[in-house]
Amino acid sequence: MKTYLGIDWGGTFLKAGITDGKGKLIRKEVISSSQLKKKDAFLAKIKELFGIFKNYSIAGLGIGAPGIINVKQGFIYYLPNIDGWKNYPLKITLEKMLGLPVFLENDANVFALAEARLGAARGKSRVILLTLGTGLGGGIILDGKILQGENSACELGHIPVVLDGKKCSCGSKGCIETFVGSKHLIERYRKLKKKKGGEPQVHDILSKALEGEKEALIVWEEFSYSLGRFLAGMINVFNPEIIVFGGGVSGAFKLFKPLVWSVIKDHAMWPHLKKLQLVKAKLKDAGIIGAAFLAKDNLDDRRG
Repeated sequence: MKTYLGIDWGGTFLKAGITDGKGKLIRKEVISSSQLKKKDAFLAKIKELFGIFKNYSIAGLGIGAPGIINVKQGFIYYLPNIDGWKNYPLKITLEKMLGLPVFLENDANVFALAEARLGAARGKSRVILLTLGTGLGGGIILDGKILQGENSACELGHIPVVLDGKKCSCGSKGCIETFVGSKHLIERYRKLKKKKGGEPQVHDILSKALEGEKEALIVWEEFSYSLGRFLAGMINVFNPEIIVFGGGVSGAFKLFKPLVWSVIKDHAMWPHLKKLQLVKAKLKDAGIIGAAFLAKDNLDDRRG
């Protein structure tokens, strides 16, 4: 049986797993990313993982990487939250080292692919997926495939929404990420509470909001307004059937969904809203599964 190796490369953990051709996860390994800060350590760990999985008849390797990728060349331009990977030919390096085809994509895009095939958006042809965490990641699926450019497309978090706003991690100003990322939510909450000490987390702000605390409710109302206005624009462009919310901040989905939907209804073109659904992501290992699908799809296209 042919299998596919998928790697979900995050700033905290690197998750690797073997799937069959239908995306069923057969085996998984999880490693702390703190062990992999240098290129040599990362490459050695990939080689070690390949050795662990080598008895599974691996046809190809897919990687979801947290940064800007030249998809066709498998070339990393840079990873905003992981130092040392600027202008690196990862695909060529791994193919020489492992002797099998390697495919590279942005991590949010492979997450979206998995949710569209097996998760919350299964059976839908036009999908927007958001990963709400430290920042805002995004992927768009059209007719079952990732919307791609030469480089990893759909950097939704880095669409500017104000002309001269807060500095963003991408180097620009006023990106939607600076309004809905967890870093912003925490900073806003601390400012409203006038706290100088301590470090509340997003789940703390959610708990306080559910208890009815005024400051926490303001944070989520502002978040929902910003996200809803942004999504109204995305809806007018892509006419999605479904929008899927993943990532750590999506833990507050039940709280912010009604508010976001209300804003969308006020700002999006109404014909686009007739069948639109807002849902939370379902898959536990979407990053691994989507990366494995990335490898399978590319190999199927080659054979086709």
